[in-house]
Amino acid sequence: MQLITLDIKSEQQTVSEAIAQFLVDLDVYKLGGYKVLKIIHGYGSHGVGGAIKAAFLRKCQELKNRHIIYDYTCCDNWTDHNPTKKIAINYCPDLIADKELYLLNPGCSIVIL
Repeated sequence: MQLITLDIKSEQQTVSEAIAQFLVDLDVYKLGGYKVLKIIHGYGSHGVGGAIKAAFLRKCQELKNRHIIYDYTCCDNWTDHNPTKKIAINYCPDLIADKELYLLNPGCSIVIL
């Protein structure tokens, strides 16, 4: 299935707006049958990205605990030792061609629905 990329930091949103946008998009793509999302949340190089990243990762852990998402991983952990990477690629082989992931970009994450 095609890789969907959501950019929740580029709109100059507040942290709460970015998380709300993520939750709406998550519902839409989950209902659409998608299995993997790539989320661009930033990492703080320009200020707000770090706050969005921290809130996003907390929200993902909550969603995983509640069984709303299967798993997630920040792309700076996109290594061969990461079991989430293997599962994500199984669902979405397009991830293999995404060069940004292999640069261990701390500004994005993968969410398995």
